[in-house]
Formats: sequence, structure tokens, C-alpha cells
Amino acid sequence: MVKFNITDMKTFLYISLVGFLTFSFCSCSEWLDVQPKTEVKQDKMFESESGFKDALIGCYMLMGESSLYGQELTYTFLEVLAQQYDFVNSFHPYQQAKLYSYSTSSVETKINTIWSKTYRVIANLNAILENLEYRKQVLHPTNYANIKAEALGLRAFLHFDLLRMFGWGDLKNTPSNLDKLCIPYVTKYSKEMTKQSTVREVLQYIHTDLKEAEELLSYYDLYHQQAQEDDYELPNDDHFYDNRRGRFNYYAARATQARVYMWEGKYEEALERVSLFTGNKQPISWVNLDSDVINAELTRRDLSFSVEHIFNLDIHNMYEPLKTYIEQYKEEHGINVSDNTNYFFHSGTRAKALFEVTSGGNNDQRFAALYDQVDNAHFLFLKFKEVPNSQSKAKNKMPLIRKPEMFHYAAECYNRLNEGKKAVEMLNAVRQARGLDIQYNLPETLSSDEIDQEILKEWQKEYIGEGQMFYHYKRLGLPIPNATAGGDAAFILPLPKNEVEMGGREDYKNDK
Repeated sequence: MVKFNITDMKTFLYISLVGFLTFSFCSCSEWLDVQPKTEVKQDKMFESESGFKDALIGCYMLMGESSLYGQELTYTFLEVLAQQYDFVNSFHPYQQAKLYSYSTSSVETKINTIWSKTYRVIANLNAILENLEYRKQVLHPTNYANIKAEALGLRAFLHFDLLRMFGWGDLKNTPSNLDKLCIPYVTKYSKEMTKQSTVREVLQYIHTDLKEAEELLSYYDLYHQQAQEDDYELPNDDHFYDNRRGRFNYYAARATQARVYMWEGKYEEALERVSLFTGNKQPISWVNLDSDVINAELTRRDLSFSVEHIFNLDIHNMYEPLKTYIEQYKEEHGINVSDNTNYFFHSGTRAKALFEVTSGGNNDQRFAALYDQVDNAHFLFLKFKEVPNSQSKAKNKMPLIRKPEMFHYAAECYNRLNEGKKAVEMLNAVRQARGLDIQYNLPETLSSDEIDQEILKEWQKEYIGEGQMFYHYKRLGLPIPNATAGGDAAFILPLPKNEVEMGGREDYKNDK
């Protein structure tokens, strides 16, 4: 259940040897296996500014674990649910997930871990936020504002993804879903259980946190939008602000607000949020295909187009847990020793149809550069493949939000607002940025339904391996291609059993 497993919540925090919080957020009867030397009083942890910084960085590190955004919520589990991959055989470790067999032990364990570890990060964020108010005097005003903003933004970001997995979608077409029960929105560092909220309530909490985060970041962030006073300073002697794309920055706040408005079907509000990225003065560049992809040295190729990342996670040894799902052979000491049957791939037929190679798609770098075309039966994915001695700008960076998503939202918004020409313009901007020649631009005369189909195709091309297609289908109530289940059976992940049996949660998925 959603309770903290700590004796005396206000006295101790458990921090790891690398300096971040690791208190648990799962079963009431479990205790952390922590050595005494890693047990630190909360008063000690937050008595200095560096303690707050360590705690915040620890939250990002927890998010980067393979059970969360380092793998399951990006490259593997969510992508399998969206039927993004072909498998070598039916003995694949994700086969049961592919079939939406949520009650099987392997899938149930993944879901339970996603739930517990996400709420663990949220617990850490709440501890930071509460102590910020008690210890404000130990922080530089800019650091106080930015740490608070990032913690609020991450709390909203994580709850939103929990809502997108465990809650209800298709809100525009089914507004009654807004008043259905879903997840708890936890805002306090407490051993008391937080009650479940409705979808509407969760969205309101998300908007509140994001609004405060956005307002603070608009002035204090490196990517600020407001004019700053003469006495403003950004203290960075310790390089705390060196990698803003790898933290919840001002652009991430705007982009996350756009995601939430799109989930709600509020197109005018979403369009206003994405205008920062799609207007004349775009703060995020497109990847330079010539220098970073096509003509780049193999060790320097930027295949996740990292310059387009609005928000990413910098994950140590990110490739290690992913490579069994990317590489065709197992290696020992640099030598192929056996076949690997866990890798994901597309058949050549599927890949060529997806990228419309007979209509100029062979020049689309998402096709030409991001597939390892082993043979016509096996097109393997290269977006996150790490070559030996890699010096790529994309190394160890997992994208959570990227620039093209803002253009695809803009296209959808314009289409819903009966501005088809502008919708097509947004789609063509991304297509050209991917190497498609102008002669293959989509025509401005497309109907609204045709634009919807083109938007869907662009999503299917653009976000392979990023965990976004499942959410896209769910948001719009679209059928998942080749899925063995549909509707709520596929789209709503079940609550962990201990949340229902021990925590008194309402099992809303099965309460018809």
C-alpha cells in the first residue's frame, strides 16, 4: 500500500552511499536492507544546501533505474504494450506483456515495481519540498527556487505518467471518465495513506504543481523567459546547472503542460503551450542530419537526436540493460558467441510500409539511419545502440520529451480547430527535419481525417523505443494495431494487489 516503511518518519532518512534518498514506498511489512553507516538523520541531510542538491539529483537517479525510465517506461514494457516490436519467438521474456496478460507473475511484478518505485521517487520529492520550507535560510534564493520548481515539476510529471498508465484515457470522447476513481496524488511525506482521487482531481493537482514550477522556472531557470533583476545570479561553481536538458527545466514544464492539456482534449490551451517550440524563435534546434548522423563518424553519431531533447535523463551505463533487446548476438570479450533471441526488430516488410519507402521514405533518416538492416526479415533498431568507444552526444541520455512531439501536438490542435493548412505545415516541418525532400511534402488539401492518419503515422515513425505510443493510443481511444486485447483491458494497468488487499484501495478497473 502507499505507506512509508520507516521508523519515525520525521527523524531519519536513508541515503545511499552515492548520496541520494532510498526510502521505500511499498509493502508495509518490508524493511530496507541498509547498513548503519548509510542511515543519516533528516536534520543532518538537509542542514546544508549541498544536501538538498544531493537529494534532488538522487531523484533523477532513481528515475533512471531500469525498472522505470532507464528501460521499462521507455524502451521495453510500454513499447511492447503498444505492439511496437516484432519478436523472434513466443518464448520472449516480454511475450506475456505483449498479450496483456497482466495477472501473470512476470508482468504483475513489473507493474508492481513501476508503481512502488515511482511513488518512492515521489516520496523523496515530498521530503525535499517539506524541508525546503523548514530550511529555506540555508539555500541561495536561486537554488531554493529552482530546487523547489524541479521537485514540484517532477512530482507532477511522475503522477501524470502514473495516471496515463493506471488511470483513464480518451477523456475528450468519454468525459465521464474524468469522475472515475484512479490513483492517489501524494503531496506529503507521511506514513499516512493518501486516498485515491478521481481523474479530474489528479489533473487539477498536476496543473497546480506545474503552474508553480513553471512560474518559478520562468524567472530563475537558465532557460528563463522573464526579464531578471540586476541582482539576479545563478550560482554554479559546483556545476549544478551545467546540464539543464537533463533536469526538469522551464522548457520541460511547458512541454509537460502541453501533454496534460492534450490528455484532457483542451486544444487551445495545448496549442498555446507548444507555441514556444513551434514559433519563429524556436529555443530547441533540429538535429543537423549531415554532421551528426549521415556523415558523422560511427562513434559520434547522434541517433536519438539529442539536440532536440527538451528533457532527458543522464543514466550511467544506460546501454547495459538495453543491449539484450537491441543486439542480435551475445558477446564475450568482443566476440559473438551465440544468438540472442531477446532482441526487438521489424520485418523488412513492416519497416518499408511504415516509412513509405516508395513515396520518398527511403531518404527519411528514421528509416535510413535508425535501422540495422540485417536482412529483409530483420531490421534491428539503432536509436539507442552504443558502439565501442562511443563519443556520441546521445550517449547515456534517455529522452523523456523531444521537440517533434510539440509539432505533432500543434498539428493535432490545428486540425481540431479547423486550420488544416497549419496542421500540415507542422507535419511537414518534422518530415523535412528527418530528411524527406520537399517534393514529398504532404499536400495542404488533406482532409481532417487524412491529417489524423498522417499524424498517427508520424507518431509511429518518430517515437520507437521511447514509451510514448501506448499513451498516444490511449489518449485518443485508438485501437492498438495487432493487439490481442482492446479498451480498458489493455489500456488500464491493474493496481498492485497489496494496494487493494492491504491498503483498502478500490480496484476500479474491475469495478464495472
